[in-house]
Amino acid sequence: MTTINIATDIPSQIETLEQLHAWTAYALFAINPTITVIEGVGYTERVAQCGKFWVAADAKSRLISRTSLEVSSDELSGSAKPWMYVQPISNTAIPSSFKAN
Repeated sequence: MTTINIATDIPSQIETLEQLHAWTAYALFAINPTITVIEGVGYTERVAQCGKFWVAADAKSRLISRTSLEVSSDELSGSAKPWMYVQPISNTAIPSSFKAN
């Protein structure tokens, strides 16, 4: 699993849930660019995707991210919060460029 130290790995300038989500989306995509998973019969997809797209209809750029995370079956009978059952994608370290402001 890619470990994270909340006190030192997340840039201190991140102050909203949206910024944190964007940071994790970019980080997961950067460290897992080629990992694919089976999402259905005969259907595979990259485990993490993230990209910026121009939307001409309102003349704005949008960050669109997608992750496919395995969830342990222990969630069905466990008492922890649902996100605690998400399984690791890889054990790749977070690049230092993601930790700096």
